[in-house]
Amino acid sequence: MKSCKKVARPYEVGFAKPPKDKQFRKGSSGNLRGKKRGQGNLIAAFKRVVQRKVTMKIGGESRIVTIAEAVIIKNYHAALQKDQGAMANIMRLAEQAGELVDQTDKKQVGGFIAVPERVSIDEFLAQLGRTRETE
Repeated sequence: MKSCKKVARPYEVGFAKPPKDKQFRKGSSGNLRGKKRGQGNLIAAFKRVVQRKVTMKIGGESRIVTIAEAVIIKNYHAALQKDQGAMANIMRLAEQAGELVDQTDKKQVGGFIAVPERVSIDEFLAQLGRTRETE
C-alpha cells in the first residue's frame, strides 16, 4: 500500500489563500484591462483642472484666480451684456447656492432653531401658523 505524504507548504492553502505559484505577481492584478494605478476618474480630473490658477484682468487689474472663479466671473460679465445662456447659468448657480431664498419668508427659510422659552407644542406650532392636524 502507498503511503500519502503531505507536502509541506509555507502557509495554509484554502479559501482565499491560493497556492503561491498561482497567486498574482506583485504589481499586476487579475483585471489586466482595468483602471491603472494612480489613474483618476472624470470627477477627479475635473477637480484638478478647475483648481488651477490663471491670471485674469478684472476692471483693468490683473488678478490670479482659479479657473472655476474665472468661469463664474466671465459668465457674470456676459450676463450683464444680456447673454441669455450666461444669465441662465448665473441664475442656476445663485439658486443652487441658496441666494434666491427670501430670508423673511418663514415657509422658505424655516422656523426657529431653538425655542427661546418653554412653551407647549401647540403654542409653538401656533407661532408658526400651524396646528397638530396639519403636521
